[in-house]
Formats: sequence, structure tokens, C-alpha cells
Amino acid sequence: MLGSLWRVLASDETGGVVGALDERCGHGIRAPMHVHDDADEIFYVLDGNLTFFVGEHRVEAAPGAFVYLPRFVHHGFQVNSTEARVFNFVTPAGFEQLILDVGTLANYDDAPIPDDPHVKHGLPPEVFKKKYGMRVLPPGSK
Repeated sequence: MLGSLWRVLASDETGGVVGALDERCGHGIRAPMHVHDDADEIFYVLDGNLTFFVGEHRVEAAPGAFVYLPRFVHHGFQVNSTEARVFNFVTPAGFEQLILDVGTLANYDDAPIPDDPHVKHGLPPEVFKKKYGMRVLPPGSK
């Protein structure tokens, strides 16, 4: 999805407490600015360098960085290195279902494919809000 490769590590098996994802992203991949209205999000950087945009702040993240993104705070990120790998946790669980519902099945060992981060997935904005508890902000939002 959006040029990244995702592996869902935990979802239903946690009873909805936490969703866990292993994500590989290629250079230049950007997660569009968005807000989770019902979940906190945490990234742990395994490999690569990323810039996170959290509210009005920029956070440079290298391997070993822990980035906390509280609910109601708009955020996004971009990959600055050739590739990056992160563990992504969402609590409570639910966001990982978006990956399962909208993503395209791929082999996790493949290389991430650069993609336009503003690709439309055929889901109207109200579906993101109602089903996944998130709002994608217009391009250029900070």
C-alpha cells in the first residue's frame, strides 16, 4: 500500500488492545498527513532514516528511535534513506485492518515500490473516519 510493504504482526489475537505492523518503505515514501481520532500510534525505527511530522514539530528518526504519535495530533512521515524498516504499533487495534482491506497482497521480501502518496484508494473520506478512525488531511497540510 502506497509503495510500502507491510506485515501485520498482531491484530485480532490481542483482543483489540494493540495492532502491530512491520513496515518496509523505499526512499521518498511519504505517509500523508493524517489524524487518528481513536488511537495512539508508535513507531520504532529498525533501519533507515525518516522525518516524522508531529503537529508543528519535525522529528528526525534513525535506527533505535521511538516516536510516539498521540491521538488527535496530525502526523505523517517521509523516508530519507534508500529504505527504512519500522515496527508500527497502534492502540487500540484497528488501523491494521486498513492495510488488510485496502492493500494489495505482495511478497514481503520484494523491494518496496515507490508510489504517489496521494493515490486514491476508492474509499471516500467518511469511510476512513467511520471504519478506521482516521482522517487523511489535504496535500500540503502540516
